[in-house]
Amino acid sequence: MDVITRRLPDRITRTTKILAWATLISNIGIILTGGAVRLTDSGLGCPEWPRCTADSWVSTPEMGIHGAIEFGNRMLTYVLIAISVAMFLTVVRLWSTHRSLVVRTLIIGFGIPLQGVIGGITVWTNLNPWVVALHFLASAGLVMVATGLLVRINLELAHAGQPGQSVVDGEHDAATRQLAAIVLTASWIAVVLGTVVTGTGPHAGDPGSPRHEFNAELVTRLHVIPVYVLCAAAVFLAIRQFRLRTSTAQRRSVWFLIAVILAQGTIGYWQHWTGLPILLVWLHMLGSAVLIVAATLVFDRYLGHYRTRGLTTQASASTPG
Repeated sequence: MDVITRRLPDRITRTTKILAWATLISNIGIILTGGAVRLTDSGLGCPEWPRCTADSWVSTPEMGIHGAIEFGNRMLTYVLIAISVAMFLTVVRLWSTHRSLVVRTLIIGFGIPLQGVIGGITVWTNLNPWVVALHFLASAGLVMVATGLLVRINLELAHAGQPGQSVVDGEHDAATRQLAAIVLTASWIAVVLGTVVTGTGPHAGDPGSPRHEFNAELVTRLHVIPVYVLCAAAVFLAIRQFRLRTSTAQRRSVWFLIAVILAQGTIGYWQHWTGLPILLVWLHMLGSAVLIVAATLVFDRYLGHYRTRGLTTQASASTPG
């Protein structure tokens, strides 16, 4: 075992960064493929779980395109697991110096199969909209963790050998810290309420699946409330930045957030006015995932506690993450 362990990387490298990007992109990607399953009415293309049918682990030609789509989405889970294992192996020897990075890879590594189990429960419950929402939110949570992982790995590479460099790398004050907290909180509330709106809408994943019996107009209006709060917080944060000596990373995170809000708002209203066409709903799901990325970046750049270790090998100091 020691021989195998010694072959693993003992420092953060460009490969670590590539795998961190792959972790983030793949967790966003499975949200998109899951959305495609639901929007094509393929949610019960494989009517059993963990088997595809009572007699088969894989989809069969008789199940048609819906079976192929649903089974394909299930197989992507194994791609995510493979990436998460590779990510873990690149940082596991850094447990004593970069513990928070290892912990984040573990959260993602265990979160992916848990998310798969929730997906199985959605099948068992005939795509109950509450369970479907939990399935989506679990993936969104993994996107947030993966974003933080990438930010920290990028910071370590940018300041190799320089300990104590903070992820909050520019000037900040009480107002910007509070606004960053509001940004992340409002984003999550908007995403959660968005799943309720979706569960009330027409795209159930299967014609026979249950829907929420809420008033669609009412839940849509409720969903917009945290979006307005988010917009206000983003604008005030952008204005406040001009009074402070903020870093390039801080400013970029806020402007990226504003760009995502504008794009997501445009798609959201467009899909509402045009009767929820499939492509726009799918793009809005992508926007939700990217919004979590943007909000996490803002939160990290103004409220993150991570500092570089300045030591890239396990044999170095043992400061916990």
